[in-house]
Amino acid sequence: MKLDQVELRSEVLDIRIIESIGDGSFNHEFDVSRDNGYVLILLEILAGRGDFLVQGFDEENSAAASLRGRQRVYIVRPAEAARRIAVGMFAAVNSKVRATIACFKRKIAVTSGELSGPMSRALSKLLVASALAWMGIPSPDVLNTVGITTTPSAEQMKKLLSSTATIGSSQNELLALVDPDLRSAILDIIEETMWLLAMRDQLHYAACEMVACSQPAN
Repeated sequence: MKLDQVELRSEVLDIRIIESIGDGSFNHEFDVSRDNGYVLILLEILAGRGDFLVQGFDEENSAAASLRGRQRVYIVRPAEAARRIAVGMFAAVNSKVRATIACFKRKIAVTSGELSGPMSRALSKLLVASALAWMGIPSPDVLNTVGITTTPSAEQMKKLLSSTATIGSSQNELLALVDPDLRSAILDIIEETMWLLAMRDQLHYAACEMVACSQPAN
């Protein structure tokens, strides 16, 4: 198994990304306390087959049941006493898995002033993936490996990213720590992407109609 790790740190947020390719397993243990704030754990099977194991707390798995074979999301509230969390991932031959662990130490008031570019991009990706998992919709990274074709509506994403959707108190509390301007920017990009995808489908449909019209009648 080949392991790649990336660590991004700031005064308000720490993100660790562990990605593995090939068969085998890895186990990552870390201590959390109130100083770490909310901890968001996103586990993904990107290709092939794999499994997950998380120990050290009793928080409910927040991913929709339809997606738990591919993605899982856990949120750990600020701990009164230090505790050790263990995250394990197992991958079969020709498989790829990823664990993303984010510690939200306090509210992110101004993204541009408190987060670097790489950190901001990693946070945006994590927020979208975890929000989609709540609805049972795979993130773009695993979309082709899951037998689910449902796509979220702009209204669904707006409710999720605005922290107003009834999706679980831990998720709402965590989203409230993120700069509203960043959540709004993510939503704007999602809406533009959906528009482009819809336009692409319309173009493909129109092209097919034109070809069909040019074919001789049977």
